[in-house]
Amino acid sequence: MQELFARAAALLLGNESDAGRDHDAELVLQALEYGVKSSDQIDSETANRARLLLAASRFSRVFELAAPDAPGLISFGAQFDPALADPLHDGSPMVGVSGVGLTLQEAFQGCIGEGIEYLSQLQAGTDLLLKPGIDDWTAKLGPKALELVAVLSERSLQPQRVYSWCRATRVTDGGEVLLPADICLRRPPAHRDFAPPYPLSIGSAAGPSRDAAALHGLLELIERDAASLWWRGGQLPRSIPVRHEAGRVAEELLQRLRHGAAAQRRTWLLDITTDIGVPCVAAVSCRSDGSGFAFGLAARPALEAAVRSAIVEMCQLELADAVVATKRNERGDGALNAQDRIHLQRAAVDAGQCKLLQPVAEHAAHLPLPATEASVIFGLIVERLEKLGIETFCIDLTRGRFAVPVIRVIAPGLQLEPSEIVTARLQDAMARTGGGATYTGGVALI
Repeated sequence: MQELFARAAALLLGNESDAGRDHDAELVLQALEYGVKSSDQIDSETANRARLLLAASRFSRVFELAAPDAPGLISFGAQFDPALADPLHDGSPMVGVSGVGLTLQEAFQGCIGEGIEYLSQLQAGTDLLLKPGIDDWTAKLGPKALELVAVLSERSLQPQRVYSWCRATRVTDGGEVLLPADICLRRPPAHRDFAPPYPLSIGSAAGPSRDAAALHGLLELIERDAASLWWRGGQLPRSIPVRHEAGRVAEELLQRLRHGAAAQRRTWLLDITTDIGVPCVAAVSCRSDGSGFAFGLAARPALEAAVRSAIVEMCQLELADAVVATKRNERGDGALNAQDRIHLQRAAVDAGQCKLLQPVAEHAAHLPLPATEASVIFGLIVERLEKLGIETFCIDLTRGRFAVPVIRVIAPGLQLEPSEIVTARLQDAMARTGGGATYTGGVALI
């Protein structure tokens, strides 16, 4: 398969000789709906698709999975060696990624894009890390960023060692700031100043352009902030208006995804939008008796888009749950890892009885985002966050080896989920409601 992906990339770019047709490579491109271009007609979209194929050719495995509860879902998985990014990571365990969609193209691009995103986050030997004095950066960070740095300093693995820092850009004015390297890059354990308090996948995204990647990363931060204020903060979800276009989108999408499933699951939507106003949705499903709780999260500029993405992610989690159940049945509880156990604990929540999973008869106010360009939407959301006292920073992690734009977005005032850090936003929500543990028993969502 690796060689076939490389041949398909060459064919896509018009680099294959006309002397002999490569039928297998043609079939790959046809399945992915990638049209072959002549070498003088290569646009940015075609170039990006070729880069994804070349990246796939370097992965150890790329495979397709079937979702029993959503036969209409197409899912790809892949595994790769982190040393693909840099020899610093020689000997690291294999990494697995996945992608889903309604078409082979969507699922393939999501899966390989996630792999490139991960590899681009890994520290490279050529990365310039700085070790400044404290006065070099404190004057340039706002209060929320300074609070985050202070909390991270308490997690130091070697208090006597001087921290390493990465250059980042403050979005509002384009100014350069320095942030701790261990929340900017995935560093080898022996190089770390502290263990990251949350998954470094949150807020990092690959995309066809830097603007698209930055917007995707920012939306993920807002999505996880909303999820935390809902699940841990105890903020009750709202309902989506009955006649809203999002309801029609959900109904048609679910019919397509669920068609042919042996057992039907109950599915409904929760609007978990926060004071930020960017539409955030949790799609929820369970078996008829309330067991097997699964969910999907999404923040998007429009409610309809958030609904679609949340439903697709929910089906992806249903598939993950099925994989964990199979693993447990075949190899026993001893074969389960920490993430598998979180899956089992969350799936045991009675979705029919948990109050946090029942929408109240209110509707959220959504921030108007009428633009279509990613850069404009990104700017409008950053302006909204600034009004709430939340700074936004960007780090360009694009690597020449893959040539696919990857951006990490950091917004220290937002509450991530999962995270060992509890921000003022989550503290305030818990103080108002008594906290989500009242309803969940403290079961982790993610």
